[in-house]
Amino acid sequence: MRILVIATQLPPFNGSGNIRALNYINYLQRRGHQIDVIGVNYPRDCIAYDPTLENVFDPDINIYRLSSGFLHRFFYTKKTVSVNNHSIQNDRHRKGQKYGKFLVSQFLKKMFLIPDQYLFWIRPALKQAIRLVKQQNYDCLFSMHETPSSHLVAYGLKKRFPRLRWIGYWSDPWNGDSTLRQASPGLKKIIEEKMEAAVVALVDKMLFTTAQTRRFYQLKYHLPVTKTALVYRGYPQAVYQEILAANPRHQLPDLKPDCLNLIHLGTIYKELRDINPLCEALKRLQQAEKKIFEKLNIIFIGIFTDHSYKEKLQQFANVVVRDPLPYQEALKYMLLADGLLLYGNKNSSQVPGKLYEYAGSPAFILTILGDAQDELKKIMLDLDKGPCLVNEATPLYEGLVALVKEFTARQLNPKWQLPAPQYEWQRVIADLEEKIIRSGE
Repeated sequence: MRILVIATQLPPFNGSGNIRALNYINYLQRRGHQIDVIGVNYPRDCIAYDPTLENVFDPDINIYRLSSGFLHRFFYTKKTVSVNNHSIQNDRHRKGQKYGKFLVSQFLKKMFLIPDQYLFWIRPALKQAIRLVKQQNYDCLFSMHETPSSHLVAYGLKKRFPRLRWIGYWSDPWNGDSTLRQASPGLKKIIEEKMEAAVVALVDKMLFTTAQTRRFYQLKYHLPVTKTALVYRGYPQAVYQEILAANPRHQLPDLKPDCLNLIHLGTIYKELRDINPLCEALKRLQQAEKKIFEKLNIIFIGIFTDHSYKEKLQQFANVVVRDPLPYQEALKYMLLADGLLLYGNKNSSQVPGKLYEYAGSPAFILTILGDAQDELKKIMLDLDKGPCLVNEATPLYEGLVALVKEFTARQLNPKWQLPAPQYEWQRVIADLEEKIIRSGE
């Protein structure tokens, strides 16, 4: 098959969704399909820009990158700048100014940009897509959310070429989910609801990552079951084995040899993940179980959307907070840790994409559920790769005590150290391929 992929989130931007898109594209190409991609030409000074991900797509894949638009530069977080070996982030005044600008830009983006910060990318991306469709005989079009702009480009293309089969992927709901987009003003919501309704009416097949999101769309738009399907993410087993073989654990400076090293990778969204119960559990450990507290080493690597969360964690001597690392460096921490911290999402139908990368690590996974309805619970209980706890201070306190004791006595469940073969990329892509091919039935 010849497939035209449209996506705003791709490497060299780093992030779980971007790595997912990378692997979807690369592995489909390796299975014999011809892939062309329309994406974004990202600014190199963005905090998410990872130079180590500049050449990660297979060479036979054609990628057409268009400008993100003049407005985009006002809405992304820039990398830390060093002047005379002094990081701006070490200057509290400048740090506060930077965080204030970040909050303002996030507020404006959430309130006024329709549908997202790539709105001025849509028109040139559509023009490029039209040129390609006229030149090539594509079997299908594959648009990927995040973000909604990719679906709007595909929508414009489908209207122009109605016989072109279109598969749309929703990593999370565009509208209706109680996550990061719920605070939009009424008019913006109305406009975007109409946009999405038009997209859903025209797309031939819709792919989702969770059963809750699939049911939500089926009910909201009265969709037949045959128009929807579930697909997954995965981990690269061969890459993991190479990293484990080439990287002795002692080379990672933040890992402590005599402690239980717990790693969290990715963004802590205040709207989705509450770290206050963990902070309360750590306070109780510090006071009542000092030896347990000192045997625990927790490392957060990534972004905090609320700076106060970061400051709360940094008050503990056994917690390290680091800015985002290049993808390959982050993988080393994930694979060489003793355990991985996985936060579920509260009031949301989504599960964090990093769970599928975690699933291939020899480290156990400590899951902290977002709420009682968190779909992550069933997935993690089936996976059986570590304890699954309610996000409350007492269960976290008791769970951490038990883990440290079992770790110290070398009595951790050996099954927790096994990778989950069902989420290896080869299997995941075989499933995705089947659903793309069958979308024409």
